[in-house]
Amino acid sequence: MGLETLEAGLEGLVDSMLSPGRARHSRAVAALSGHLAGLHGLEPLRARVAGLAHDICKEMDGAEQEALARLYSARKDRPLPSSGLIGRAIVHGPAAAGHLLTVHGLEDEDILEAVALHTIGDRAMGDLARIVYAADKIEPGRRHVTEDFRRRCELLPPRELFAEVLESTMDWMRAQGRPVAAETLALHESLRATGSRA
Repeated sequence: MGLETLEAGLEGLVDSMLSPGRARHSRAVAALSGHLAGLHGLEPLRARVAGLAHDICKEMDGAEQEALARLYSARKDRPLPSSGLIGRAIVHGPAAAGHLLTVHGLEDEDILEAVALHTIGDRAMGDLARIVYAADKIEPGRRHVTEDFRRRCELLPPRELFAEVLESTMDWMRAQGRPVAAETLALHESLRATGSRA
């Protein structure tokens, strides 16, 4: 299946598998991911596909999510996050990658990585994954993100974009009293310890 066909199919799936608000979010992430990809020399179509797919399993039953996530993990030899595996806030990313892999036959490693890691991030992830991670956190529907911050982030190369959005997202989550995944905390500490911008 070509990526254009997959994109068209995912457009329908976000409406049938997700609530209207989540479907709007997915389309906004796809649009911003495509825009950022184009700005930084990556293929916008691949970014839009990843953006559309990133939350496709978010409203599935938890057991279904875990099963798809484990299929992705086994097929791609990628360990699943250990913290909150059953929690939908984390497992829906690897589950969506599993859906793309097993239902749609997608083998594009960069798209699968971007979808699987959009919740917790990873130091070694590629630029497409960094862009989709950032787009998920700063798309225009995120009311706590200012337009000024969004525009400033657009100008940053993917590594710096990821680091900036990671920092901002963690600050917001802490202010809201929301838990941060252990993997994300470790990633953040690693970046701070080395003075790296990812």
